Amino acid sequence: MTTTELLDSPRAPRPADAPRPATHHAAAPLVQPPHDVLSSAAPTAPTILADPTVPTAPAPQPFHRLALTRPHRRRWHRPLIALAVTGAAAGVLTAALMVPLLVFSAVTGVTSPMLDSGVLDPHDPLGMLIGLGSIAILIPAVLLGVRVAYGRAGIAHSVRGRFRWGLLGRAALVVMPVYVLVNSVLTLIVERDGIEVPQLTAPVLAAWAIAVLLAPLQCAGEEYLYRVLPLQVLGTWLRSPLVGILLPVPLFMVSHGYDWVGQVSTGVFALVMGLLAWKTGGIEIPILLHVANNLTLFAIAPLLPGSLVQGHVPPIALVVSLAPMLLLSAGIWVWFSRREGLRIWEPLRGTGGVDTGSAEPGGAGRG
Repeated sequence: MTTTELLDSPRAPRPADAPRPATHHAAAPLVQPPHDVLSSAAPTAPTILADPTVPTAPAPQPFHRLALTRPHRRRWHRPLIALAVTGAAAGVLTAALMVPLLVFSAVTGVTSPMLDSGVLDPHDPLGMLIGLGSIAILIPAVLLGVRVAYGRAGIAHSVRGRFRWGLLGRAALVVMPVYVLVNSVLTLIVERDGIEVPQLTAPVLAAWAIAVLLAPLQCAGEEYLYRVLPLQVLGTWLRSPLVGILLPVPLFMVSHGYDWVGQVSTGVFALVMGLLAWKTGGIEIPILLHVANNLTLFAIAPLLPGSLVQGHVPPIALVVSLAPMLLLSAGIWVWFSRREGLRIWEPLRGTGGVDTGSAEPGGAGRG
């Protein structure tokens, strides 16, 4: 039989009762997932690329590095803008304060030792207004400088981008009573022979009221100038906070006219306040300790006419003033570390109020 005849021959019929061989085929999916034909590995999930038009959330930073949370504000010249604007604003605000007071003094004939010799008299309302008010204006000056340079004034307060009144209030429950007790005892020990009860005249009462109202603002003004501005200006350039903490110490000392005992106390205070600002991620605790000391001293100053004159400081005052400050600072340091879940030498970090879409580390949301 030829090949053609073989191919054309009919197929032999299958018996009707012969069973058909069973064949089983797995049901194939309607749609096969794409995969790499060159690889036998299982297919992987597709990679989702970030949208370049959507800004990424900034990484949390310590207090002195908050400029890094604003990428367009990191440029090297931004700190110079902060300093220039702060200086200009301070000059304008000083003129706005002093010109009306000088006109008032010239028209009414009211004089002040503050205008003549720069000495604060606790019985002199005009002098208290000039002496404390001229430092209190540093608060808006620094905030304006930070706002213009870095785009947000809130980073001058804390890593949360706001002033943490809750934190200040809780710490004040311990700090304020201690300073009231310490400064009262110190006054009775050191100045007991110089205590004089003044007549409650209108000028004395006015001077006392001005001092009590402006002393907290005066303390805050110094803290924003000597702690916030150096830390954040230098922190724009430098990773370490040490220069921003140490550089203001001699500047703070020079701004006070004490002898060596008083200067040692002032220098130690400035150093500790800088460390606390870095650790707690804000200026609230340094302001509290500064206010607790100065406010209690200004409150009892009318009983001690020469107590506000900066000069000689008894050695015992060094021990009595430094001991509570150091103990309170150490206690706050440990308490804050436990409260925020931080290591002892780890600072609180934040984004300065920028929404990251997730909770910030270190107890985000606490006051």
